[in-house]
Amino acid sequence: MQTDNEIKDIIGGWIDNKINNIHTALPGKIVEYNPATNRASVQPVGTYQTADYRELAYPVIYNVPVQFPIGMGGSAGCTFPLSAGDGCLLVFAERQTDNFISKNNNSDDIRTHSLNDALCIPGLYTNATQSNIEHSSSVCLFNGGSMVQLTGSGFSGTLADGTTFNFSGGDLTVNGISLVHHTHGNVENGGGNTGQPQ
Repeated sequence: MQTDNEIKDIIGGWIDNKINNIHTALPGKIVEYNPATNRASVQPVGTYQTADYRELAYPVIYNVPVQFPIGMGGSAGCTFPLSAGDGCLLVFAERQTDNFISKNNNSDDIRTHSLNDALCIPGLYTNATQSNIEHSSSVCLFNGGSMVQLTGSGFSGTLADGTTFNFSGGDLTVNGISLVHHTHGNVENGGGNTGQPQ
């Protein structure tokens, strides 16, 4: 005869085994990225427990679709380079995604919350990763040593080679020289490019 506690333990074990196979979201690190296919190989961070209570690292998940902000059927959006070691958030679809991604509605696979249905959202990092966003009230784009920002009053930036620009109030200024107010001297009278504003 099994006691009530033993029966509870057995049922609890069944439930735990089922829950351990339900994947929702995990942090991950990109192992490899192919921009031609927009697919990545991603290593989920952490471990999972086997039926015999061993702790194992998650396997690398291959051919994971990367989610960039893109619309208009792919004709508008924003992409950026990805490198091995970049952090991301892996989201696991409630149902298999093969039909949607391949535009094939013939699959009868009824898997749920599977590692096979991971979607990669790049940009999840630890607190040890230094943020490159210096202007919290602006819309910023940065790549290496270049940074451009859009505010409510204009568009400005500094490029990696030291070039600076600012576009606001109907004028474009590059390296401190105004496009509107910049003037050239009269070459016929011996004047050169003064480089001075009017």
